[in-house]
Amino acid sequence: MLVQDIAGLYIPQHDFVQLTYVTSGNGIGEIDTITYKVGGASGTTVAVLDLDYDANNKLSTVTKV
Repeated sequence: MLVQDIAGLYIPQHDFVQLTYVTSGNGIGEIDTITYKVGGASGTTVAVLDLDYDANNKLSTVTKV
């Protein structure tokens, strides 16, 4: 199953995806934020997903902000 198929997490058409990574705390080294844009790197943000990890470094929540 793809994240964009989960109810409430629909991601609009986009042509650029930017990833940031957790630098400290739970989930270090894992993806922290996924930013979707249309119009390339400097384009318009169409969706952002915030990923959170538990004390075992396992993905615990995904929030569309």
